[in-house]
Amino acid sequence: MESITRILTHGPDLIELRLDYIKDRVDLGAIRDATLLPLIATNRSGDQGGKGNRSEAERLETLMEACDVGFEYIDIETTTCDIDKVVSDAKGLGVGVIISYHDFNGTPRRENLQEIMRQELRQGADICKIVGTSNSPRDCLTYLGFLAENRGAKLVSFGMGGTGAMSRIYSPLFGGEFTYASAGIGEESAPGQLTISDLREVYRVLGV
Repeated sequence: MESITRILTHGPDLIELRLDYIKDRVDLGAIRDATLLPLIATNRSGDQGGKGNRSEAERLETLMEACDVGFEYIDIETTTCDIDKVVSDAKGLGVGVIISYHDFNGTPRRENLQEIMRQELRQGADICKIVGTSNSPRDCLTYLGFLAENRGAKLVSFGMGGTGAMSRIYSPLFGGEFTYASAGIGEESAPGQLTISDLREVYRVLGV
């Protein structure tokens, strides 16, 4: 709860709760009651960069608990076991589903990004999230071009890593549904993530 209270002082537009980072059991209902902002529950699997060691059943059970207490979204991976049931159960509770794909080594080709998005839509995504790793500034242009081509789609896409910062910053300006920032230095959930205050300052300078 202290973390949520502190995050709220930065004025975010929505909050993602990374449940795989939390070792002890957390009262999700109390977190839901603490803010009117939209909440995303993410409990990332190990092969997708998750930090937890819970079983797949426990991981998904916690996500469904978040659905039960009124989180607006859950974020699940394209590789989630029995994904059709997970998506159906979440939507049955009125919860939106973000389906995520991560590439921790590089940036997929533009046509591969399109195919991944089509797969996520077939799986029932309300928001498609496709994140790779930028190994050069040119990779950032791949994500931004992909977003621009798909304006109107509910899509999140950018590159992780230090050289991916440009894609994180500009992704909402090119049609991305939202981007991610950390509450403070050292609290990043992925490489290359800016802090909320730094991101807001960049947008102020850009005049957006």
